[in-house]
Amino acid sequence: MQCPSCGLDQVIIEYHGVELDVCVDGHGIWFDKDELTQLFEAAGVPQMLRELEQRLVFLPRGKHGPERRCPRCRGKMRHVAEPDGDVILDRCRRGHGLWFDDGELVEILRSTLGEEDEALAKVRGFLGQFGARKFTRPADAETE
Repeated sequence: MQCPSCGLDQVIIEYHGVELDVCVDGHGIWFDKDELTQLFEAAGVPQMLRELEQRLVFLPRGKHGPERRCPRCRGKMRHVAEPDGDVILDRCRRGHGLWFDDGELVEILRSTLGEEDEALAKVRGFLGQFGARKFTRPADAETE
């Protein structure tokens, strides 16, 4: 799959049974719907995902930057956000998943749970395994 942000191939990382598709240049993380559920369950806050999904609203088209392409179906995604939130996510119109730009997932959790919450610490620990570093592209992917 290709990163919706830069178009490079994503790498699949499995950690504690959760598979994530991560941009090799660190632009963000793609979550299939089931994968996001698994992450929230591993963090001990499965109800929070349901609440977050209920709060997300579609934003007016064209006012929040270009519409990115879903890495699964290549269809244009829609921008969604919490009504009072600063983080704008990209959601596949066909329900394939959500794209989180680098740092957006932690920002949403921080605003919802609070800085000292144990679930936030678990997710940070999970994402810290790979989220803070950029992956090296294979030599055959480099062009010049």
